[in-house]
This record gives sequence, C-alpha cells and structure tokens, in this order.
Amino acid sequence: MPLNRSTLIRISTIDRCLQNRYRRWTINDLMDACTDALAEYEGRSNPVSRRTFQNDLALMRSDRLGYNAPIVVRENKYYEYEDPDFSITHLPLNDEGLDALNSALDILRQLQGFPQLASSIDIISKLNEHIARQTGASRPAMDMENIPGYRGARFIGDIYDAVKKEQTLVIEYQSFKARQPQEVVVYPYLLKEYRNRWFLICEKAANRSPQVNIFALDRILSVKTVPDHAFKRCVDFDPEHFFDDTIGVTRQIRDKARRIVIRIDRDQAPYVETKPFHKSQKVEHRFRDGAIQISLRVVINNELERLILGYGGHAEVIAPPEFRKRMAESTLKAASRYHPSDDS
Repeated sequence: MPLNRSTLIRISTIDRCLQNRYRRWTINDLMDACTDALAEYEGRSNPVSRRTFQNDLALMRSDRLGYNAPIVVRENKYYEYEDPDFSITHLPLNDEGLDALNSALDILRQLQGFPQLASSIDIISKLNEHIARQTGASRPAMDMENIPGYRGARFIGDIYDAVKKEQTLVIEYQSFKARQPQEVVVYPYLLKEYRNRWFLICEKAANRSPQVNIFALDRILSVKTVPDHAFKRCVDFDPEHFFDDTIGVTRQIRDKARRIVIRIDRDQAPYVETKPFHKSQKVEHRFRDGAIQISLRVVINNELERLILGYGGHAEVIAPPEFRKRMAESTLKAASRYHPSDDS
C-alpha cells in the first residue's frame, strides 16, 4: 500500500505521543497533535478527521506494515501502548512496510534543512537505520533535484518562525548589483521556493505605499528579530493565493494576469501538454502538422519569459502584441550572439 508523507507524519506523531507516559491521551488530544504536526511540516490548516485518525490507528495495529502496535484504550477514553517500551521505531518491518517507508523516506530526506523538522527527522533517521539493517545498503531509486551547500538554507528556520509568529525582522542583504550590503527592516509574509531557490516575500517598513518586496535567501547575510518594532500586515497580500496566477516569484500587488497565447511545434507539444506551463493552461487549437496553440492566464514577468525562451525555436508567442515584441527582441539578441560581427 502506498504510504505518503502525511500518513508517515501522522503515525510518527501518534507514536511519539503514546511513548510519553506522563500524559494521558484522548482521541481529541491525538487528533490535535496530528493536526499541529501537519500544519507545522506541510502548512496544512485543516484538522485531521476522526475517520483518518481511526484509519491510522488501524494501520498501526495491523500487520500490514509489520507494526502490530499494542494500542489499548483505558477507561473507554485514554489511548496508550500496553507495552510501555513499545515504539514503531523499534520494530522489524515486513517487506510491504519496508517498501512503503523507503518511498516516504526518499521524499522526507529532502526536507532535512528545516530545523522545525528536527524531532520528526530523528524518528525518520531511526526508521532509516532499521531499514538499512534489514535490507542492507541499497541503491537509491529517487534523485530529487537540490542544491548542495545552498547558502540560503541556514536562514529558512529563523525566517519561517518569524513568518509564523509575525515578528519584524532586520535583514542584511546584498543584491548581485550592490557593492555593499544594507540593513533593511521588513515584515515577513511568506517563504517561497522556486527552482531550488528560496525567497522571502515581505514588505519593507520604509515603504510609503503597499507593495511586496522579494529577497533571495542566498543573498541574505544575516537575520535577526526586532522585538520592539510592531509587526504590520499588508491587507492586500493573501499568502494563500497571491501567486496563483504567477510563474515564479516576480510580481507586485497591483499586477494583473494577462491572456498569453503560444504556439508550440509538434516536437515539444507532447511535453508541454504533459507538463503544463501553468495550471491555467488550455489547448485552444490543434494544427494538422501536430503543433498546438495554448493559452495561459498569468502575470507577465521575467520567469515567464525565461520559461518560453527555454523552448527556443519550438515556441512562438502569438499574443499579447507587446509581449510578442518583447520575446522577439530577446530572441534576436540571443541569435546575434551566434553571428560574427562584420568587423570581427
């Protein structure tokens, strides 16, 4: 059976709670703990349902993953392990459990840069050790893209906490164009990842009108909170939906999505259909030669331009006219690099 990341987080949380013998755990306590864990690790705000929780208990109690967890209910109310020394991290797993956990661990390992995951990473590491002992060293079956030694990773934890707690920050930042770093007081609103780079979406305290500022974490030199500086929310910024109509991170509050029409030739059409540019993508026309015409509804920005340029001569922007002109100029500039000048 497939064991996804959410399930692993929930059963690891239940296991951690039931190992704490100094507290008596009701079903609501355990459901709340699972909800809090998912909110912290995955950003989910929806509470764990009773049915989901009961399915997790059934999974832990069963032999499907080899747990056979001795979970009992005392006084018709309190959940605990009948064996006080029991933990799912102490068990040999069956083949199905090993396969499921290996798949989940491959994904969870990618999140080990987050200090907030320390307790779960500890459980995951123990599970990983048991898997390694039972199966021996195995060749990796998944290679997820990442940047080893990414400089911005060290600030993720502090910024994440500041966003959650609504704390004003002072960041020392040096853009690629600046000769010297500068200190900026900001109100942090969101951490966003795009193509293996992390960005802080915030607002400078010095802004005179509502606008968002975007800082790449790998250009940040230091971060510290400013307890005596009141946090200010931007009422026009909705972190849940702000980037719905955006590819990448470059946009402003007043930016509006535009209808973008692109023709993709037959060579790249299958790839663009199976991996759309954006969730708004629609195929408007299919040509006899196998090409397609698609439309998107997104903000026009640098990331959109680079994405389309990445397809080279396989993609042609049809509309809007000003964006087509911009793309033509970029294409001609690129082509000129490959043609020697008359005086060379």
